[in-house]
Amino acid sequence: MNIKKVLIIEDDRFQVQLMTRFLEKLTHASVQRAANGQEALSHLNHIHKPDLIFCDLNMPKMDGIEFLRKVSQQKLNSQIVITSVAETEVLSSVIKMADTYGLLNVLSLKKPINYKSLESLFTQLEQLEEKKVDQFNVSYQASDQEIINGLQYGQFVPFFQPHINATNNQICGAEALVRWQHPKIGVLSPDAFLKKLTKLGLINKLTLTILDLAIATCVSWHQQGTQYRISVNVSPLDLTDLNFADRVFEILNHYQLPAKYLTLEITETEICNHLGKALETMSRLRIKGVEISIDDFGTGSSSMLQLITSPFRELKVDQFFVRNMFVDPKSYTAVKASLYLAKHLNLRSVAEGVETEEQAKELKHLGCNILQGYNYSPALPAEKFLQWCQHFQSK
Repeated sequence: MNIKKVLIIEDDRFQVQLMTRFLEKLTHASVQRAANGQEALSHLNHIHKPDLIFCDLNMPKMDGIEFLRKVSQQKLNSQIVITSVAETEVLSSVIKMADTYGLLNVLSLKKPINYKSLESLFTQLEQLEEKKVDQFNVSYQASDQEIINGLQYGQFVPFFQPHINATNNQICGAEALVRWQHPKIGVLSPDAFLKKLTKLGLINKLTLTILDLAIATCVSWHQQGTQYRISVNVSPLDLTDLNFADRVFEILNHYQLPAKYLTLEITETEICNHLGKALETMSRLRIKGVEISIDDFGTGSSSMLQLITSPFRELKVDQFFVRNMFVDPKSYTAVKASLYLAKHLNLRSVAEGVETEEQAKELKHLGCNILQGYNYSPALPAEKFLQWCQHFQSK
């Protein structure tokens, strides 16, 4: 990460001096200080925006929590790191608050700060910078006609993020993640189009488009000697369409892919309404061999009820818990409990959002079956996916 300007928001001068000394060893950036959130906001209005902001929480006049809310209203691209002695659950809540306000990738650094912890933080920042290269533009607001044209002209395609067998570290499949290859803007992620596309009543058409392309790609993998599985996300509207299962069977038959290689991922928060129709569709898919996964487990309103009443074959632990499992004891407990449930309900378990080798190692220890995340690879276009697989398997 190319850091030229750093702002430390901290009322304790000793802490500022200590951090400044450490920062001088880690970077050539200029360091400025504000004694509280109010002073920091004034500072930001009169200087070039800093690349990196360290923000204490408990300060006079304006605390760091209020500062984060107010600074979220500005168009600020600075990386923010919370520095505090607050309890871990408080830090987690503040980070979640910041994310809700639109401040992405906020990190935390527990006090007392030492050189080693700051050095480790800079390693995290480098990893975040690498991820940003692979992130897609979500700020673009497409018109209705652009979305309609995109579907009509085949601009919506699947990218593939690999699934890694936690036992033998071998590739066992991939999740197909929809991307919009916009002719002018470039590659867009679902945040840029999914809500509007749903309002236009086109979600079912998108699902079937991605399903068709993903199954065709999976067949091409099999033709090249692999036996990878493919996972595809489906919407609640798809499940309430009583013809949806037949459409899935038609696509499988067209490409001659055995149903056992297909998993349909369903977000648990989205299957409460019209539960009868959803259960009928899922049950019809299961008896033909298609597997059903409960996605983002633990984030919905009726997790346990849906888990035991729906014909799931797989449980996906939400990436929020995985990402925070070493900084938030509650997230670690959520991961552990989810994997325990999966094992004792005879469900295959998948952890998404695995970003470090440390997370991967602990998830294996806890009995997770499949790992997915940036620790291995971002989602890749079809033409690059097999190249990545060949490189990964040759290690």
